[in-house]
Amino acid sequence: MDVRNGTADDGRTASRGRERGDGAGHRGQAGGDGAGHAPRRGVPWTASAVLYGDGRRLFGLAARAAGLAAPGGLLVTALGFLVAWPAFTEMRRGAIAARRMEDSYAPSGLLVQDLWLITLAGLPFLVLLLHLGCAAVQTAASRAVADREGGHRPEGTRGRTGSPATDVSAHPAGGRERGRFGAVLGSYLLRAAGVWAPLVTGILVSEYFTTTLFREYTAIVPKWEYPTRFALLHDGAPLLGLAITLVLRLGWALAPAAAAAEQLGPLGSLRRSWSLVWGGATAWLRTLAAALPLGALTVGAYLLLHAAARPLRPGASALFLAWGTDNTYTAYCVGILAPIAAALLLTGVLTLPPAHVVLAVLRHRLARARERRAAGTAAGAPGRE
Repeated sequence: MDVRNGTADDGRTASRGRERGDGAGHRGQAGGDGAGHAPRRGVPWTASAVLYGDGRRLFGLAARAAGLAAPGGLLVTALGFLVAWPAFTEMRRGAIAARRMEDSYAPSGLLVQDLWLITLAGLPFLVLLLHLGCAAVQTAASRAVADREGGHRPEGTRGRTGSPATDVSAHPAGGRERGRFGAVLGSYLLRAAGVWAPLVTGILVSEYFTTTLFREYTAIVPKWEYPTRFALLHDGAPLLGLAITLVLRLGWALAPAAAAAEQLGPLGSLRRSWSLVWGGATAWLRTLAAALPLGALTVGAYLLLHAAARPLRPGASALFLAWGTDNTYTAYCVGILAPIAAALLLTGVLTLPPAHVVLAVLRHRLARARERRAAGTAAGAPGRE
């Protein structure tokens, strides 16, 4: 009698659980998380729960990554200044000569162009430093999301150093997870190369055919002679490259998260992300809905931090003049770069953990949805036959 009553009570409990959509009745119901341990919430709620449990560890990792990236960025910047030293020296000589003649002076356009080219040459090394930090944070974020979504973490439990919830050595896949860093970094680098290639190609095509950047006297397609072709090459090529770049960036948005969570290589992670984003009817819209706020958060944080760091400009310039040379043009550039560097580092510390957690949660949800669709199709196949 007791057994029958207990069974009936369990059945009623399961029925109420299914009505609420909390997944208490059956494992993997639509209201559950796929593991049957807790109701499946939205991506923002789950990301907030992960940050509540592992936020201290993830933000600490981001701070350490920024601390290691700062000396590397300083070294790249110093090498850039050494390469640009002849241009700065020429500017200073021109300014001194103009002052003696009581005349105004503006640096030559060729000298300014040289400085821009040196800046562009140093950007890949700075991007590499950024991706090193991103790869470390993404790997840790994917581990934290896998713990929560896979049911290893009780609801509301805070992560503690050395506890089974946060210590990867406590998991069977801990060693493999640490080995995922190289794959995640490769995914970032391969994605960056593929995403930026169309836009850079469009800009180079525009500059080559419609300007004198690569030629001495006249453009290959001058505007006065070929107005239609000029418009297509000058504006159409960069716009086409930008459109392709945006499509690729959206389709590969989940590649690092896939590399960290699914043991995939760089190329395999790009394919996996593309299939997840563009393989479902609304998957691309969910990805866009997550990417746009994250981008706005990053840009907004950088603008605010850059405005707050502007007082560093006079101090950095004065410090360079006191301990370096008396070249005011070099000191001016140092003053410009100081608040930019401080804002970039602080922006990375504040925005990388939530951004990577959101992307990891979104990848997990899209992968589970894809598996459910595949299971439903396989289950319905015999009936159709």
